[in-house]
Amino acid sequence: MKEYMTVCEIGELFGLSVQTLHYYDSIDLFKPAVRDERTGYRKYKFDQVYQLASIQYLKKLGYSLDQIKEYLCTRSIKGTLDILKERSRRLHEQWRAMILIDNAIQRKISFIERKLFNLNTDSIEVKWFPERRYIPIGPEETLYIRDSFYFYPTIAFYEENLKYFGAFIDAATDGMSTEEDMVKPEETEILPAGQYLVGYHVGMYEDISKTFDRMHLARNGLRFGKLIAAFNIIDQFVETDPKNYITEIQMAIR
Repeated sequence: MKEYMTVCEIGELFGLSVQTLHYYDSIDLFKPAVRDERTGYRKYKFDQVYQLASIQYLKKLGYSLDQIKEYLCTRSIKGTLDILKERSRRLHEQWRAMILIDNAIQRKISFIERKLFNLNTDSIEVKWFPERRYIPIGPEETLYIRDSFYFYPTIAFYEENLKYFGAFIDAATDGMSTEEDMVKPEETEILPAGQYLVGYHVGMYEDISKTFDRMHLARNGLRFGKLIAAFNIIDQFVETDPKNYITEIQMAIR
């Protein structure tokens, strides 16, 4: 077994570049055992691989180089176990947060794919819907600070002179439950069951009222309630050109 290793040899052993090992040396994190002052040539003793393995281990746990440096200078059995327990707790928190985000993304994927299947944007028809749950977001002033706006399908509610927003949780059709998002039932509101006149608005939201008028004229014999729910199918998060936005309009029928 070789007593000393060159920078290239120890770098190859760990998959590290020469530049990385030189940087570790410059910040006093991992220094060579031997250095030729004239040429700058570095040599590492073979048993230094254990120190470098510890550095790589801590990097994989997500610690910064400054944190690793401090740890290597002060480590003990108790201290190490405390650090590992704390890191495990933080990783579980991050994992949980990522799973919740992924659940919301899966809902949005399912919603878009289902709505686009055999979609006819010219159709206007009466449909019956069961109760559906959504996360209330509130007026447009609060829209962009709510995480639910970015991950769930968005609903814009029009009710007389009011306009407010919600994040759609379609548990009745997407096969998921609110528990998978850790959304408590008391944090949601219900879109009432009943008959709705369903049509589609294609384009920018600013002229969506024209689609409301067109739908009213197409079924002028119906008596409508106060609520109109506009479900974003294709929006700014999935399409660059506003002319291609697609919104499903649902007008409550009395």
